[in-house]
Amino acid sequence: MSEPISPAPPAGDRRTASIAWAVAVIVVALVSAFIAWLAIGGGGSDGDAAGSDPSVSAPPTTSDQDGSADDAAATGPDDAAATGPSAEVAELMMGLQRRDADDPLAVGDVDAPVVMIEYADYRCPYCARFELETRPQLQDLVDDGTLRIEFRDFVIFGEESHAVAVAVRAAAEQGAEHGLAYQEAVFARSTTGEATLTQDDLVALAEEVGVPDVEAFTAALDDPELAAAVDADTAEARSLGLSSTPTFLVNTAVVQGAESAEHFRGVVAEQLEQAGADG
Repeated sequence: MSEPISPAPPAGDRRTASIAWAVAVIVVALVSAFIAWLAIGGGGSDGDAAGSDPSVSAPPTTSDQDGSADDAAATGPDDAAATGPSAEVAELMMGLQRRDADDPLAVGDVDAPVVMIEYADYRCPYCARFELETRPQLQDLVDDGTLRIEFRDFVIFGEESHAVAVAVRAAAEQGAEHGLAYQEAVFARSTTGEATLTQDDLVALAEEVGVPDVEAFTAALDDPELAAAVDADTAEARSLGLSSTPTFLVNTAVVQGAESAEHFRGVVAEQLEQAGADG
């Protein structure tokens, strides 16, 4: 006896499925294009970066560890960074900006013309260098409404880094100012290498920076929603083909490594000019 034949889905459902599939294909194609552009030197960076392998510090695609630029053969086509990404890839990059007024780890106006997305690991010394030395030198751009900085967790140094990222979010649950203070304190422990932080250390640090309810903070260290948020940020970074920290998307420019404040200011100025032209 033959098996009954399942009825075909309604035409509307078939169209919805087809549209969803088409959108997925387009997104994959755009991400692939972004990865390819990044690989040939689209980042245009000359700074340091920590590699995705916790045992090494790998250079970014376009620079040496000492900050000197590689030769043309190593960086890819000379015009890779000058021409910028395609319109489709630029749209993808701009679409990554969240502009969420309730994001406790973001600073700056939600409608700032330039948004810097920062992918970082709390135990990365190069990320610490940016946070403690370079970022304060960009504060005037944040204050005058030019620049917004959105932090993204990119866990590359294992479970301990994941636990620290959750702890920062747990502190931020009690107010953005506590999350930012906790974030800075953690980075201060990572300036010379991968900081070792036990759960007791994380709790002690909360007390040190003045998190109001340490008991609630401690309970939040096991909050699956906070862990999922860390995982989602890391998955986003990996889906883009990123493999080192810190990496920054500044509107449609990519900066890899702990560049100087002057370099970042130049990139912001270029993107601000571009935003004005597009507007």
